Amino acid sequence: RGHQDKVFVIRWNPQVSDQLVTVGMKHIKFWTQTGGGITSKRGTFGDAGKLDTMMAVAFSHDGQLTLSAAANGLVYVWNGTNLSGTVKAHIGPVFAIQTVEKGYVTGGKDGIVSLWDESFKQCLKSFKIQRTALAIDPPALLYEDSPPIRSIALGHGQILVGTKNGEIIEINKTGPMTLLCQGHMQGEVWGLAMHPTEMICGTVSDDLTCRIWDLSAHRMRSIRKLQKPSRCIAYSPDGRALAVGFNNGSFSVVDSATLEDIVSFHHRKEEISDMKFSPESGKYLAVASHITLWTSTMS
Repeated sequence: RGHQDKVFVIRWNPQVSDQLVTVGMKHIKFWTQTGGGITSKRGTFGDAGKLDTMMAVAFSHDGQLTLSAAANGLVYVWNGTNLSGTVKAHIGPVFAIQTVEKGYVTGGKDGIVSLWDESFKQCLKSFKIQRTALAIDPPALLYEDSPPIRSIALGHGQILVGTKNGEIIEINKTGPMTLLCQGHMQGEVWGLAMHPTEMICGTVSDDLTCRIWDLSAHRMRSIRKLQKPSRCIAYSPDGRALAVGFNNGSFSVVDSATLEDIVSFHHRKEEISDMKFSPESGKYLAVASHITLWTSTMS
């Protein structure tokens, strides 16, 4: 058994093939493979720090040091199984840490990616994920500034970060950031509708967002934060309106260009599962829930 509570990360030491480390809820363990089995030792904190939930782990280039990223914003530096010190790396949890050619890179809930020296004593440079830092071409749109950083990958001299908001961003150490791809966040995506005449589609999901996608440019064109999860979406025949059905039995009709409300109704308790405008004029809107089907006249 690895631990009595959740284990978030398990990682082999790349320089010492019979050693690995596990981290998770209020624990860090150092494991050694011996013969046909494996044994573990808990980290010894001493006066250098206090136990906290560990979110990620990395190793120095020679494999002698282990670095664990914690929920309290600290990075713990270990020599063997003994804690040698801690460094305040982020405000809030540190979700990701990786070893780079000459140091380390970390990412936290504060939406900041930081580069550190080889001894992990000095922050060399920080990158704040925000709309103004994105490259102008191609145009891109973030869900929000300072999204929590959940993962980091390295390659070809670039830093790739994954955010809690479903975005993958490439960081150029000397230039602007590039939004490579994005999608919905937590929950399920149930609603998808094609524009009647353009290469555009709209989607809604459990993540409380309505999004418009440009299929030709492969990018998100606009986004609106919703108050409730939604399960269906439909374009009017002329493409000027979008109907959005919510989990609580309500629905709204919004302007497809601005995503601002035109009208809203709430007449059912069950979730709205499907919606369709009448052909040609779009004068009527059929709304289906789990218990009934009814129509509304659109003026």
